[in-house]
Amino acid sequence: MIRSHAEERSLISWLIMQERVLRLWIEEALAAAPSDERFISELESHHDWLAQQIARIEKRSAA
Repeated sequence: MIRSHAEERSLISWLIMQERVLRLWIEEALAAAPSDERFISELESHHDWLAQQIARIEKRSAA
């Protein structure tokens, strides 16, 4: 899929906002129910994946 530079920047901005929200959600989950390790682990796994995707897109975008 071919995206314009503006579309690429919008996508990156949206993904970064999602990553920040997910990070806050993890912090809330840890504060509210630190014993729910499975749920927190799933959130952290998704957060890690999302951060990797952002880095990949930003690297490709910079090239």
